[in-house]
Amino acid sequence: MTSPSDGGLQAERTGLSWSRTSLGVGANAVLLAVRELTHDEPGQALVLAAAAAVLAVVIAVYGRYRTRLLSRAPLPSPLAADRAVPLLGGAVALLALVTGVVLVLP
Repeated sequence: MTSPSDGGLQAERTGLSWSRTSLGVGANAVLLAVRELTHDEPGQALVLAAAAAVLAVVIAVYGRYRTRLLSRAPLPSPLAADRAVPLLGGAVALLALVTGVVLVLP
């Protein structure tokens, strides 16, 4: 059950969650870049850092789009993002996996 004071908060919560996700991916990109740039010879993880930075921007832009979409009335139908959320979620999971592999390798 929602209260009358809950109006419009769904869009705000959606925006905050997309912002947190893009911030986390962006931090991953920065940490990978710093790690690679402090080595004598920057490795291929620098490419991964650039890909993570691009992914962070894509997530931020899509998050702004979803926030604007959900703050309008009437709400879109269907309400859930059928393709984008699994695609971006898979990209974040793949980034986490590849980052873990890169950090373990010398």
